[in-house]
Amino acid sequence: MKKKIIAMTIIFGLFSTSSLAGSCSSLMAKYNAPDPSIKTMRQLKRWVKRKVKDENKAAVEKCLVSRAADNPNKATVAGQ
Repeated sequence: MKKKIIAMTIIFGLFSTSSLAGSCSSLMAKYNAPDPSIKTMRQLKRWVKRKVKDENKAAVEKCLVSRAADNPNKATVAGQ
């Protein structure tokens, strides 16, 4: 019984992580987000605060900030 619970937890975790990673582009398109490569992290956070009013707020902010022009970790972001 414990093995089934552990296996289901792992599968669910992998599924939710992969669906979030693939959805950055779709989230940005859904909210008509600005191009993050020409905006600062602060500008993007303000934009999210003003424009996104649903449960996707954190995911949209994470996607945009990870691609921001002044993000010091930009070179190490997966998929870049």
